[in-house]
Amino acid sequence: MAEKRVVLVTASTRGIGKVIARRFAEEGAAIALNYLSNKSAADEACAEIQEISPGSKIFQGDVSSAEEAERLVRYVVEDFGRLDILVNNAGPMLVKPLFDTTPEEWEWMIRSNLSSVFFCSKYALEPMRRQKSGQIINIGCLHAEIAPGGLPNSPAYGVAKIGVIAMTKMLARSEARYNIRVNAINPGLIETDDYARYSEEELNTWRARVPLKKFGGPEDIASAVLFLTSDAASYITGVVLPVHGGLWIPD
Repeated sequence: MAEKRVVLVTASTRGIGKVIARRFAEEGAAIALNYLSNKSAADEACAEIQEISPGSKIFQGDVSSAEEAERLVRYVVEDFGRLDILVNNAGPMLVKPLFDTTPEEWEWMIRSNLSSVFFCSKYALEPMRRQKSGQIINIGCLHAEIAPGGLPNSPAYGVAKIGVIAMTKMLARSEARYNIRVNAINPGLIETDDYARYSEEELNTWRARVPLKKFGGPEDIASAVLFLTSDAASYITGVVLPVHGGLWIPD
């Protein structure tokens, strides 16, 4: 029997990250879940994933810290013996114009969205290079690739995600010699629990802008991740895949 793939998904106890982890579990992978601070939600998510993939485990760690990211990857490799796929999913959003953004908020956005990808990828590359195989999937932001100027009220977040896309392409080139593929996904309007804070009028306005006239769901992002890490995508690296329902189609 083929050895189970080991998949580490950062920020994977809720929302898109949790659905990505569950889908990998359903495909037979061993899952390394990651959370920052909400232990009760983490334990609940872990129990759910373990029902599907009993060998899965959960690891606390702030991936915006180099030391904690290194520890997280090290513990995963020590527990599972390998690391096949890293999904860099962590990345909070800040909606605030640059003029009103504090230096502390700017640093938090860069650290959480961009530095976290650098740290986790850096430490994941060591076991992947050793194995001569591995995959990294970075979760970006639609505007980062197609319309960088489209986030005037979220400059810190937008700049960080643009950096994630640049890093994806650079890593794809540098790591190909080790049989490591690196790709990114840029989600559009993906409906999660966070959408509950908005009025129905706001949601309808946004929905109407999408050519498919509907929001995407976490399952749509998970399906894209599974495709890019499947054998069907074995010749794909350095790609940024928009999943947006036609929201931003270039002329």
